Amino acid sequence: MNSFKEKNECSVVAQSVAGSAHFCGLRRRFIAITAGVVALCLSGGGQFAFAEKVSFYDGSRPIELIVPGGPGAGTDIVARLVAKGISEQLGNQVVVKNIPGAAGILAAQAGARAKPDGYHLFFGITGTNTVNQFLYPDLSYDPINDFDAVSLVCRYNNVLVVRPDFEAQNFEDFIALMKENPGEYFYGITLVGSSSNLAMEFLKSQAGLELPGVPYGSGASAVNDFLGGQYPVLMDTVINQLPHIQDGRVVPLATTGAERSPVLPDVPTIIESGYPEVEGIGWGGIMAPAGTPKEAIQELNNAIKAVIESSAFDSLKASGLEMAYTTPEEMDEYIKTESEKWGKVVEIADIKPAN
Repeated sequence: MNSFKEKNECSVVAQSVAGSAHFCGLRRRFIAITAGVVALCLSGGGQFAFAEKVSFYDGSRPIELIVPGGPGAGTDIVARLVAKGISEQLGNQVVVKNIPGAAGILAAQAGARAKPDGYHLFFGITGTNTVNQFLYPDLSYDPINDFDAVSLVCRYNNVLVVRPDFEAQNFEDFIALMKENPGEYFYGITLVGSSSNLAMEFLKSQAGLELPGVPYGSGASAVNDFLGGQYPVLMDTVINQLPHIQDGRVVPLATTGAERSPVLPDVPTIIESGYPEVEGIGWGGIMAPAGTPKEAIQELNNAIKAVIESSAFDSLKASGLEMAYTTPEEMDEYIKTESEKWGKVVEIADIKPAN
């Protein structure tokens, strides 16, 4: 019995040793195979190689940004800061191409017809992509379908101002005076179809005011006549009027944003003054021709976000500009909502393009 038991135990041990040897052999083969696969992946060969993330932009060619308006204008100043920031973020030079005239139509047309390759961009504004379609029935581009949104960049708040010698020195008294004297006063229109023009017409329609507007050839001429006493009421951008407000040459009655302007915190909004629907601001943002690669749109969006969060716009923010980063989807929705709103205002006020 003992002899049998010893033989049996020896047999079990032998089988165990053999099994362990077999397992060790398999283990060595597995480790060898795994090491080979890892080496293959790290070397970049074979179909299982790990793919490195490749940027759409590699710095090899410039990006063109079409801007409506001439060099030195407000839109151009903002666009050039964005262009500089995008260039620094992506490593590709961004070249600004100014196309002035025709209410931004020529610039928008060029932007819409540019090659959708990620290297052609357009700086869209209120007029080009939300208002012109209602002022010009034969528009040569589709402001919605001919562009892919990238991101908003900024918003232009407007402010209702009067001269210091005007009878009404606050918004409530202004409304009362206009209603007591329908048609007796008029306001200067800096540019037909501008956000300030639309904001005033929106207020007039909601408050039931008879306050005719007189179009000027430029914002500068409208402001000069206003400051010179030729007429008493003006709606203009905060960024244009802030120096005159600070100098005491004009009195701000109300702003047109959803919230108070950061640089005019003591001035109420029209919304909080009794007209909850009257929000009227301008905007500017980066767009691309429809069909631009999605990966290009996303990289550009990321770059714009970084620029807006940097100190690049600090001086303009101190002057009244309000920054406004969005996702492409949010910009799309914003433009559609603004288009619907301004389309109704243009129709109700019967606004026509200046001759």
